Amino acid sequence: MLRNALGAAALICVAAGSLWAETTDATGQGATAGQLQKMQSELDSLRSQLSDVRASQSETWLSERRAQEVKSLVRDVLADADMRASMAEGGTTAGHNGENFFLSNDDGSFLLNVSGQIQARYIANFRDDSGADDNEAGFTIARTKVQFAGHVADPRITYAVQLAVNRDTNAVTADKIVLGYGLTDNLSIWAGEDKAPFLREEITSSAHQLAVERSAVNELFTLDKVQGIGATWTLSDNTTVQVMWSDGARSGVTAKDFEHDSSDFALTTRVDIRLMGDSAQASDYSSAPGEGAGLFVGGAFHWEAGESGTTTVGDDDDFYAWTIDASYENQGLSLSGAVVGAHSELDDDSIAAGAVDADTHGYVAQIAYNMDSGNGRSTEPFFRYEHIDLDAAGDATLLTGGVNWYLSGHSAKFTADIVYALDPVVQDTGLGLLADAATEDGQVALRAQFQLLF
Repeated sequence: MLRNALGAAALICVAAGSLWAETTDATGQGATAGQLQKMQSELDSLRSQLSDVRASQSETWLSERRAQEVKSLVRDVLADADMRASMAEGGTTAGHNGENFFLSNDDGSFLLNVSGQIQARYIANFRDDSGADDNEAGFTIARTKVQFAGHVADPRITYAVQLAVNRDTNAVTADKIVLGYGLTDNLSIWAGEDKAPFLREEITSSAHQLAVERSAVNELFTLDKVQGIGATWTLSDNTTVQVMWSDGARSGVTAKDFEHDSSDFALTTRVDIRLMGDSAQASDYSSAPGEGAGLFVGGAFHWEAGESGTTTVGDDDDFYAWTIDASYENQGLSLSGAVVGAHSELDDDSIAAGAVDADTHGYVAQIAYNMDSGNGRSTEPFFRYEHIDLDAAGDATLLTGGVNWYLSGHSAKFTADIVYALDPVVQDTGLGLLADAATEDGQVALRAQFQLLF
């Protein structure tokens, strides 16, 4: 390109010299006006030709650059097409459906969903005369979970395995192990280790709570994870019944083989009724801004027969528990409440050791209002009241207030709250509250948490 341009410039110089020679007479006198005009005209023509050469060379250079870019783009597209064609030949599809990552074959008979949860938390706790450090503060990774779930060969044959990282030891353990089978469109059965169908607050995911952590009422009365078999029966579009036969409360938390469980058997039954709204609204305690009305009620009963044939005090104790709950959502406003009770039936050995039958009750109520903040985000202040009647051991009342900032629904949210215990806390709860001295009350816990779901 440069060589051609220089050649054209040289041509102009030669031509200009020739024209000057032609317009100079033998005596060396200058050219006439007509000759000068002729020379100027020819020089202008040569300049025009030089401009055309330069433009042509520039267009050639740009065309070569475009060609290289197009070639690079084509290579990328072909590589992507080859990858997709390879997956298609193998009958595989993969991606993200807006909720979790998935891997499936072409007809959908095999499916693997991969999802996870991370909760990073900061807690500052303040007590009086505890006998230890009255002011404790620090960070913790409250929950780290990865779940693999889907179906095998047939959508009716389901499975779920969830792994969780222990916040104290960083050890990874199985948090959920379930095998299921759909007998009909309305009836399914499962076996393994999962939440017992008892308290709604417990069976609602920790990712979908209002406050940083579940209530103290829930932590006291929960059956937590159990090992056994269960069935879910959809009686109608509005009513669902769950029944489970298990090894008893918390049998899946410290899982043991069959000869080492702590009960002969346990039976749990729960009924949920949707009076208004969409069933998906019952998956959390929040109402999205602009969301329609939803009204849900539920109840559950649990009976557990203690381990018989042993001489260990307390092994043969029986107990039963019950709960009733309700929630309402509409246009960002959410209200929820629950009542729960438990009664122990002690055996002769326990009574002889000085224990007595006990009736314990708990009450919890929550209110929140979710306000649109624009750009798909919202802000939700909330308040929770809870009271526990510990029978002869006294009462406990706790107040919790805070706010949620939803960056992308529950998938990315920041929560900050304050818990105030009006009565002495008798033991560490795992909620950010620590054991008080017997006569000290007014403990405060400040909690902040960021949650990410994927």
